[in-house]
Amino acid sequence: MGASKDRPRRPVLTVNNIYAIFRAVQGGIGLAALPEFMVRESSNLVRILPDVEGPRVEAYFVYPEELRRSKRIQVFRDFLIRKVAESHM
Repeated sequence: MGASKDRPRRPVLTVNNIYAIFRAVQGGIGLAALPEFMVRESSNLVRILPDVEGPRVEAYFVYPEELRRSKRIQVFRDFLIRKVAESHM
């Protein structure tokens, strides 16, 4: 049923995180704007507006300064940088 000014549509689901939105769309509940990395391997989702790009989102990798020289932090940081670079190819 369509919406009008005096009868707006009511949401059937309200969530507060991107993964819940992703799972709802996979379950057939409706449409969503999702990041490319989340839907890349989902064979049951269809991109409906291929010419529309969403906004860029800045992300920060934050950790305590005393862990700056930690090998685990360095390896994880390098992994994140590699994944971001791959997603822009």
